[in-house]
Amino acid sequence: MGKEWEKFLNFRCTCCGNCCREPIVLITDEDIRRIRKHTGQEPSEIAAFYPPSEIEWGLDNPGWIKINEDWRIMGLVRKEDGCQFLGEDDLCGIYDHRPVACRRYPFDVEFDEKEELSLLGINDSVECPYELDGRYDKREIKALVEWEDAEEQPYFKRVEAWNKKKQGGGPRKFFEHIDV
Repeated sequence: MGKEWEKFLNFRCTCCGNCCREPIVLITDEDIRRIRKHTGQEPSEIAAFYPPSEIEWGLDNPGWIKINEDWRIMGLVRKEDGCQFLGEDDLCGIYDHRPVACRRYPFDVEFDEKEELSLLGINDSVECPYELDGRYDKREIKALVEWEDAEEQPYFKRVEAWNKKKQGGGPRKFFEHIDV
């Protein structure tokens, strides 16, 4: 079959803004810190807690938080028409400080046993009118995935510790727990 997926190394975003309108962007404590430092917003203005009915993220995946006895996932606060940071020009208002998940999107990535990029695809959760006249380096994509993993794994451990507590609480207590 070859490596037909390598064509996606030529991905170029057309800045349509679709990926900022539709999906809920899952975030970590590090994302909140980065955004907060840039915007001055409080964590509750950056992050919201979404129920399973609002996101296609199975409860068997990490990151689910017990908030006041209900399972929630933490994501960027959204306006009616998408991400609060999406400008009228369809550009990100916090681009240099955006979550790591936004940086990796729209790539679906797999690595082989040697940690080499073995598959690259375009996530189909939203319509993406991308072009194939750009240029990504395999190392660049791997670095993004490693960065995302380096922020997610400690966050998932903090979530797990929170979920094991006898007394949980609401969002404010969770923000205190993850020290944002």
